[in-house]
Amino acid sequence: MIAKTLHFRNGKLTETRFPYDSSLLILHVRGGTMRRYVVIGCNQTGAGPEEVGRAQIPADAVAGALPGLKAELGAQELVYLATCHRTEFYLAYDGPLCPGRLLMALSSALPRLTGGASSLPALEKCLAEHEQNASRHLFRVTAALDSLMPGDNQILGQVKGAFRLASDLGVAGSRLSALFTQAFRAAKRVRTETGLSRHPVSLLSLAERRLGRRLAAAAGPVAVVGAGSMAGLAVELVRKLDPARGIVVFNRGRDRGEALAARCGGTFRPLESLRASGDGFAAVITAASSPVPLIDPGLAALLAPTFLLDLGMPPNLAPGCGRADGIEHVDQVALRLEAETNRSARHAEIAQAEAIIEEQLRELAYEVMEVELSPVARHLVAAFRELARNEMTRMMDGGYDVPPERLDEAVDRLSQRLVRVPLRGLREVAWQHSPDVLSIFLAAVEK
Repeated sequence: MIAKTLHFRNGKLTETRFPYDSSLLILHVRGGTMRRYVVIGCNQTGAGPEEVGRAQIPADAVAGALPGLKAELGAQELVYLATCHRTEFYLAYDGPLCPGRLLMALSSALPRLTGGASSLPALEKCLAEHEQNASRHLFRVTAALDSLMPGDNQILGQVKGAFRLASDLGVAGSRLSALFTQAFRAAKRVRTETGLSRHPVSLLSLAERRLGRRLAAAAGPVAVVGAGSMAGLAVELVRKLDPARGIVVFNRGRDRGEALAARCGGTFRPLESLRASGDGFAAVITAASSPVPLIDPGLAALLAPTFLLDLGMPPNLAPGCGRADGIEHVDQVALRLEAETNRSARHAEIAQAEAIIEEQLRELAYEVMEVELSPVARHLVAAFRELARNEMTRMMDGGYDVPPERLDEAVDRLSQRLVRVPLRGLREVAWQHSPDVLSIFLAAVEK
């Protein structure tokens, strides 16, 4: 049997044909639509940091935007995942649009539902996959195989948080629950069964060596710009490298800024005071959510000499900041180059992790097929129950003495036993050939 999958690449839809085998997650067709998983969005593979950042929904708009996006796309369920390097939407989708068309619909709906705050990059820089490819992508993301550095110790928590939020908002349900639960299992296996978990890394840990070298050479305090989760990780890294180092938190919002400063034993200052601070910072770490750069080349020159570490998404430093005298500038481009070097050195562990992903994909396929088999099982039990009751009623009419209460027990017991044989055969046929046979069989039973 030949199956096919559609890919959206370089602005065009392409079709790939391949022999069907048991590892493929193709779900059964009923009523003319295909039940499937879809992922659309953008990430570091095809888009730059600024483009990924512009696609993200402002934090205070997520709760209002997701239900609208779900409706606009015609999706049954939706999960929105936003990290430093990806803005992705995972769908349970039964509609007629292919992934490429769904991506086009998302590109139109996203700026409209966010008041222009969010927009996708050019479509050829985006991701659009469905069925097995979408499932594999989520598994690799969750297991930190699609991160800047394999073994990233933050991504699993971020994916869990994204699914939890979607569930709380009522836009994700049982179908995506099955997909994400298997992704979490795959990530757990990768952590426990491979060496990737022995030296977990993250965006911050890639910069740790350079930041540590700078702190050893310079005595001034560290400025942290922002007060979100990434800024919190940044102050933890500073404390790890130098517990006594002074930390100054700069943020627009006073409440969050003061809370982070109190947590790390530092001080808080309003963001606008950074330009006039004159503290002689050993390092400035930017980790704020801002649509525009917060530090321009002029401000960078005022802060010199210092170490600028840009962890913002989109970048908090304007182009040209690294060219100021006395500035050592590390951004996500530099971290990505380092990550690729590390990835090559861990090839064997990554190969083992990829094999685990494929095993969990097969387990997901079994699980989905069992869900699809449930209505068939219910119809078979009902049909066998009716046949058994009719036959046993004729026996009673022929003179056999069976108490009425025993009749129902016998009918139920007989029907449950009878259904096991055809279900076992249906399960095997559907797995070896196509889950379509379940729909065909169910339609025949209903006639």
